[in-house]
Amino acid sequence: MPPLTCYSLRVTWFLAMMVMVGSTAPPQASGPPTAADGRELEAALARILLNAATPRGGRERRVVITERAVNGFLRFQAADQLPPGLTEPELRMEAGGRLTVTATVDLDSVREQQSPGRFNPLRFLGGQLPVTAVGYVRSAGRTLTIDIESARVGSLSVPTTLVAELVQVYTRSDQYPDGIDVSEPIALPRGIDAVRIEQQRTVVVQ
Repeated sequence: MPPLTCYSLRVTWFLAMMVMVGSTAPPQASGPPTAADGRELEAALARILLNAATPRGGRERRVVITERAVNGFLRFQAADQLPPGLTEPELRMEAGGRLTVTATVDLDSVREQQSPGRFNPLRFLGGQLPVTAVGYVRSAGRTLTIDIESARVGSLSVPTTLVAELVQVYTRSDQYPDGIDVSEPIALPRGIDAVRIEQQRTVVVQ
């Protein structure tokens, strides 16, 4: 997988849990996101990489990533690189750091990767079902804090710890063999000082 695409997926999920240069973003277009929207995210991530490798010269740099660009990227450019058992992810960004994430999850696949805990709610659920999580994302001191407010699987309300477990399953990698624990502050990727979730956009501060 090309380095930019790997970085794109890491940062995109990071802005999700787990996200063009200037202080304002272009107006959101109507209709579903497109491949062109996804390319905007790739351009923004290329700018983030360039900023991370270039001395800032004492000035703050901001990269704005629109909600539409993230969803376009997930729908098109990253469609064949999503974790197995996860499809149709979508993010909604709101003022005050509020983030809503929805996706269709193969719960049977997830359960096979978990410990068969007696009180694991996935014991009673199976098949492919929509999962929705709502939370707040805040950053300070080059760390990210995620506070999961509510979670639903299909039409059922479930403990927010279930979402935390899903994040750990889907973020396992060589760098994070146990996945990312969203109950703890998470170090921001190299070259990023802060991440702010706003209405229909995320501002990355470098």
